[in-house]
Amino acid sequence: MSSDFLLPILYSFRRCPYAMRARLALMSSGIQVELREILLRDKAPEFLASSPKGTVPILVTQFEVIEESFDVMQWALRQSDPEHWLLMPAAGYDWIKRCDGPFKQALDHIKYSVRFPDLDPVQERIHASNFLERLR
Repeated sequence: MSSDFLLPILYSFRRCPYAMRARLALMSSGIQVELREILLRDKAPEFLASSPKGTVPILVTQFEVIEESFDVMQWALRQSDPEHWLLMPAAGYDWIKRCDGPFKQALDHIKYSVRFPDLDPVQERIHASNFLERLR
């Protein structure tokens, strides 16, 4: 291995479900990274330099910065997919989109209801519950 080789850097937050998805895909693919846990209340300057929006996960490779967990997952599994996760049926990708989109938005509207005074948290809970009911 060349001394010039640098591991990709994964900026992560332990409890973030999106960061968990990125870490899981990287682990499944066998790709080694330098893991840097972020304190959300005190973000490191090098993290913010890589990601001005300041959200995790962020994967910094030798050639690019990948700022979305789904994109990190895709990148890792395109390198190596020993469990064949990329062969997921289209319906699986649709569920990911619904989870990342309407379900996550409803959760944010509930959790951070003071930021969304025009929305009814009870109605948002119903939207989130409807998603969960479809998982049965």
